[in-house]
Amino acid sequence: MTDEDRRHGTKRRIAFRKAAGLRLAALLFSPLVLAGCATSPNLESAEHLVQSNFHGQAHVVKVFPGPTQKLTGIVAENSQHQQGILWMLSNRYLLLGPVVNDKGHDITQMATKKYLGQPRKVPAEHIAPAAMKAPGFTIGHTGPLIVVFMDPNCIYCHLLWKALQKPVADGQLRVKLIPVGFLKDSSVAKAATILAAKDPAVAWANNEKGFNENTEEGGTQPLAQIPPLDIAAIHTNTALLQASGEEATPALLFCRKNSSDTNATKDKAGPQMTLEHGIAMHALPALISSLDGNVSADGCTP
Repeated sequence: MTDEDRRHGTKRRIAFRKAAGLRLAALLFSPLVLAGCATSPNLESAEHLVQSNFHGQAHVVKVFPGPTQKLTGIVAENSQHQQGILWMLSNRYLLLGPVVNDKGHDITQMATKKYLGQPRKVPAEHIAPAAMKAPGFTIGHTGPLIVVFMDPNCIYCHLLWKALQKPVADGQLRVKLIPVGFLKDSSVAKAATILAAKDPAVAWANNEKGFNENTEEGGTQPLAQIPPLDIAAIHTNTALLQASGEEATPALLFCRKNSSDTNATKDKAGPQMTLEHGIAMHALPALISSLDGNVSADGCTP
């Protein structure tokens, strides 16, 4: 699986997979012949498979007929009320990740659009004013300023954090990190604990230093008594991320040189404010090279 595959997996809103502390495997079953009538969905079998594989941290919301006789669609929800699509094969096997048919169509993506509510996307420049006021911290001293939303238990955030260290140290960019909490039950407590620290930047660095890549858990030990204001701040930050159109991390807000990027604003002159959910690590150098100006409450500024 490439970093690009992982990014798309994240964008398909299957983050609840992480809430069970398990790795997401993109299983491509091709060809799947779209013929015959679907069998009646077996809710009991689906619930058993989901409960078993997610250790009781997710449940079945509904089942629906799949495109083949033996394939049943599942809408599952985790303890953080995030929903995603799974597939059950022959009432015995649980398929995780995108499932592609023999024509190259991603039936998981199609089911996501049909059965899950699609959030309204807010333009990047409308997110910027709140992002600049949001509680967080900034690393780096020179270079264009970008904004990144991260969850302390996010494996892809962890990889991005490590990849950002050298360009930040070299003065290629500055990063405002906005902590959010939604991936796991401990995410809010860890993020709020970091925010409550005397130096949140150091606290976040320690979280990443102690990150367990096998369990996808940040190294922060939550405080026994977390200040309510810091917990409230994490909830506010997470709501801001949701307003961006998708509850997925890492999410990056930055100003890039004018291009035809469909995620950017439509201005013809000057840098474009851009919001992206996820990034392939090999694409980071190109992104840094494309930066033009700083994210600010007033848009892209020199």
